[in-house]
Amino acid sequence: MKTLLLTLAVVTIVCLDLGYTLKCRSSRIANRNVVCKKYQTICFHYQVRPYQNTVLTRMGCSDSCPRKDAVCCSSDLCN
Repeated sequence: MKTLLLTLAVVTIVCLDLGYTLKCRSSRIANRNVVCKKYQTICFHYQVRPYQNTVLTRMGCSDSCPRKDAVCCSSDLCN
């Protein structure tokens, strides 16, 4: 009986969708990380120059690569 319960527990754990979620960086300065939503499978970062001497870096999670000049990857904290 104990063996049956143990087997059932193992099968349940293996068959459950444990919901792996991707982790991406959201800021270079504060070294902040975010847990992406289930459908967001890509980390990205790109730079924007809103003014002549200002460079902003955008980072985060996405379901697709947001721009042609963005660096996109699909493993934890790869951006």
